[in-house]
Amino acid sequence: MKIKKITLTNFRNYQKQTIELGSGINFIIGANGEGKTNFLEAIYFLALAKSYKVNDIDTLKYGEDFAKIQASIETNDRLVELTMIVSEMGKKALINQQEMKRLSEYIGKLNVVSFLPEDMNLVKGSPRERRYFIDLFLGQIDKNYLNNLTKYKYILRQRNELLKKIAEAEKKDEVLLDVLTEQLAESAYLIMERRVQFIQEINELAKKMYYKLSEKEELFEIQYQPSIQGEKINSFLKSKYKTDIYSKMTNFGPHRDDYDFSLGEYLAKNHASQGEQRMIVLALNMALGEMVFLLKKERPIFLLDDVFSELDAKRQNKLIDYLLQSNEQTIITTTSINEIKENILKQAKIFKVTQGYIKEERQNGK
Repeated sequence: MKIKKITLTNFRNYQKQTIELGSGINFIIGANGEGKTNFLEAIYFLALAKSYKVNDIDTLKYGEDFAKIQASIETNDRLVELTMIVSEMGKKALINQQEMKRLSEYIGKLNVVSFLPEDMNLVKGSPRERRYFIDLFLGQIDKNYLNNLTKYKYILRQRNELLKKIAEAEKKDEVLLDVLTEQLAESAYLIMERRVQFIQEINELAKKMYYKLSEKEELFEIQYQPSIQGEKINSFLKSKYKTDIYSKMTNFGPHRDDYDFSLGEYLAKNHASQGEQRMIVLALNMALGEMVFLLKKERPIFLLDDVFSELDAKRQNKLIDYLLQSNEQTIITTTSINEIKENILKQAKIFKVTQGYIKEERQNGK
């Protein structure tokens, strides 16, 4: 999977910008605030129909009525045109100029794996951040998971509204609560089952990728921590009615699950250094890329924002060597490429960003 050409219109600080990306490594170089991260955000938005930083409307260039991202994607030896349009009326997702009625029909047409500064919160941040990261990935590769998660969230909102009404009512009628609880339990089971399967599959890949980066024998592993364990979900949720009604919310279920990262026998959130945390997140992303390839028989696009911070030159080059060997199209934003090996630079496309304008500095060595 490759982005051949991409055009940004009124997106962030870009008024009109078209660039042709290389099939391998693409370096986007610029000082902070020039727009290199905005360019990466546009690709992320095109793939996942949302920004990782702000609300949709905040991606519009100041004073403009709409923003548009359009790209030609090479996938399975054919070209597909993807378009995302954002305005005050909402957003439109188009495939080959045809608008998709549901975003679930669109998401997954462009697979991306991203390393963003925000991802450093994965190890020591909140459970919500870890759930969001993994849900976002599974939503790209598994339409059933995305649909089950959407259904679960809809029922969860209904159940929480009902819990508030029951809490404030004099007579506690739990008939409708039983119905919603049963529906929630059905969706919860499917989500939790898929998460268990995902963890089993990703751990083997993540272990290999962590060793590839670190050359350490420490075992990197992810543990799934569901909020409902070893119980029939429906019976468990019904046993918590008193707690849920008192707090006016659903306190247990996939929306309260967590994941732990460990290095060896220690939890990474308690013991991992900043550098180790960065390698954990990078190894996880590399493993996700391998999983996409195993499932779809084509490589996702890697988006790496400020990836070189706190990585020494040796590990910077190890990462890029892996991406080149895997034939991944990669877009890397950075302030400097001084420590990148010359043979890597010869195979890369290099772009310079200045005040929202991207210019190719040199052709790749092919």
